Amino acid sequence: MLLLLKPKLSAVRLKEYNMKLFSSLLILILVFPGCTKDTVETKNQETVEVTKAYSKEIPVIDEVWLKEKIENRGGKLLFINFWATWCVPCVEEFPDLVKIYNKHKGSDFEFLSISVDLPSEIETKVKPFLIQQAADFPVVVVKEKRSEEVINLINPEWNGAVPVTVIYDKKGNRKKFISDARDYNFFNKSIEEAIVL
Repeated sequence: MLLLLKPKLSAVRLKEYNMKLFSSLLILILVFPGCTKDTVETKNQETVEVTKAYSKEIPVIDEVWLKEKIENRGGKLLFINFWATWCVPCVEEFPDLVKIYNKHKGSDFEFLSISVDLPSEIETKVKPFLIQQAADFPVVVVKEKRSEEVINLINPEWNGAVPVTVIYDKKGNRKKFISDARDYNFFNKSIEEAIVL
């Protein structure tokens, strides 16, 4: 995984740095295979027949909303997973996330699924995917132009690659930052460790 650290810069230099960083990441995404939209469409051409609606509303959120969610825990552990419908590793780990939610719902555990798909794709891609996966947990989508702020809130050293899972304790302290796709056993063990920490 590529990790890019941000140096401390003035506002003008930081803006220039962010533009260069964005351009570099865009080139990397286009040149190297990985979690790009074309990957899933070429590997997975099956059409999902939507037979029922995803029953929950999918709000579009920003870093202010997410910070409030993290800080106001109400005595519950917070498990956040960042993913996208076009990301192959995200799609592969998703069934295990559904199992994790089903095992822990109703306990001192809050599950939040954050899609980095475009807000305009909620009805056409996100909801059909959630139906296909039999997911019934809360899902939000990040505002298109607020991704950098969300990344900095979660972990300033995170380059934005998905999937990523973050676990916060009952006081809103980050206990785990898990990059790359994982399985049910790994997630379950991470939750148990975060409860003890």
